[in-house]
Amino acid sequence: MRAWCWASGVIGFGRSVPEGALPIMKGPSKKLRAFVEVRARHAYDGVTLLVPGVPEAPDQGAALDALHQWLDWNAERCPAEIEVW
Repeated sequence: MRAWCWASGVIGFGRSVPEGALPIMKGPSKKLRAFVEVRARHAYDGVTLLVPGVPEAPDQGAALDALHQWLDWNAERCPAEIEVW
């Protein structure tokens, strides 16, 4: 399974990364979802997952910096089955 995010910071999951989305992680479905769900920010709807710092970034450069910071933080903590890109 793949995890990706849109420029808005919304995280999605699936077998492939949609065009226009940025790949962020891959791994076994259940483990990947569990790993991301506890490390992502939850939107007000309680369902949507967000990359922390991306939705409130003032521009795309700052959003990309926030994404990289979050990915680096996750890479230090992920289980062997999950690959952070």
